[in-house]
Amino acid sequence: MTAEVPSRRPVTIVVPVYDDLAGLLRCVEALMETVDVNVDRVLLCNDVGPHADEIEGRLLNLIRDRPGFEYVRNERNLGFVGNCNRAALELDRSGNDVLLLNSDTIPLPGFLDEMATVLASDDSFGVVCARSDNATIATMPYARRNPRSRATPERTTELHGVLRELLPRFTVAPVAMGFCFLIRREVIDRFGLFDHVFSPGYGEENDFCLRINRAGYQAVFANHALVLHTGSTSFSGDRGPALRLEHERILLRRYPFYASAVALFLGRVRDAVDVFADTFLPDDGVLRVALQLPAVIDEAAVARATAVLEAAPDDIVITLITGREQARVARRSFPTADLLVVGRPRQVFDVTVAFGAVTSFGGLSSLNANAPRWLLVDAIPHHRQWAEAVRHHRDAAIDPILRRFDDSSVDWSSPEDLIAAIRHVGSKPIDAERLRLRWNAVADMAEATGLLKHPDRVSVRRLVALALGARSPWLVTRLRAIRAARA
Repeated sequence: MTAEVPSRRPVTIVVPVYDDLAGLLRCVEALMETVDVNVDRVLLCNDVGPHADEIEGRLLNLIRDRPGFEYVRNERNLGFVGNCNRAALELDRSGNDVLLLNSDTIPLPGFLDEMATVLASDDSFGVVCARSDNATIATMPYARRNPRSRATPERTTELHGVLRELLPRFTVAPVAMGFCFLIRREVIDRFGLFDHVFSPGYGEENDFCLRINRAGYQAVFANHALVLHTGSTSFSGDRGPALRLEHERILLRRYPFYASAVALFLGRVRDAVDVFADTFLPDDGVLRVALQLPAVIDEAAVARATAVLEAAPDDIVITLITGREQARVARRSFPTADLLVVGRPRQVFDVTVAFGAVTSFGGLSSLNANAPRWLLVDAIPHHRQWAEAVRHHRDAAIDPILRRFDDSSVDWSSPEDLIAAIRHVGSKPIDAERLRLRWNAVADMAEATGLLKHPDRVSVRRLVALALGARSPWLVTRLRAIRAARA
């Protein structure tokens, strides 16, 4: 017996218009191709930007005699927040659910039906957003195999086509992204829309999601819907960064748990296929490998890792992974190698090699976060004596997970043999269900042991830093660059 598909409600698509005529026209033309005006309608709201008259003329010419498309012009500039509020609270009297769609987007076929169906599937869903090539935590892929590569709409579209059916239909998230923001009408009727404190823009959608969440409504990603997004072009110079930092400060004062909620989502809640999305469709002809150094980087470890680096052919790119306590030793030992310190960088690999015994929950968590495939070198042996079992009892708790989810386990013999083993493991197809089991098992252990900590309050230091940054955005940019160089 198949599950009944919920009946979705009609939608009014509100497109706030300010500038960027070329992007706006692409968006409207895409809506003409994808929206069924027998069910839904489009409302274009001109917020009288610098080229308001030219934009008005082109829009009116484009939608002339087009049913379901309506154009309005504000008497004065209201800013993004004010424009959206006027459209949803005053202009649209249809009773429809409301989709706020940025004018620099290109919605792809089927996006609206999918989003509206997800919204209708659970009464607790208050807001739904689509996936995109440029939408912070809703971006696909969020983490890339090659951090030096440029994210492109073509890459996201191709990847989404491959992974669409592997992903769950929706994912609950702390917030939805404002570029494509579908809101249940009854939620608007109950809570209004955006707080004017976030005018002219930035952070208003996050505040809305967290505000309605207090009443039990959730924000979700519609994983099967895709809307391409150019990105913010509204504010030039330091104004954009200053607004972002100031509004982030307001958010964290109102919702001290917000940063931890995002970290919890990224490190625990996301589907594993989403985490490693970029590895399902390699596009650069190389095998990208994370070589996880042992907890103690001694002469033997240095010699082995150096030998592997030297033996690697051009189509196997190796990055060394180390813990923070060993970062300085690793940099001295491998001055020319690519090196990452354990954390959650926005990079994933095709294979992680556990070089030496994994003897800590931190090492296991790093192994889990880096790649969908594991290759263990000199794996932990089973202890036959009680004296050894007592000394290595923590290892014993980790060992079953390592053995259950490794793709191969080898003993060290030579760098050439290890390269051959890496190539063999990297050629294996990714089993999505097995990957999910592994991701959840390790994440559960990390949560249970306290390895992942999510404080429900924000430090005064961070609030002060945001306040200072809002006054001098260039300083924040400079400090972040210095910090990244040291990481």
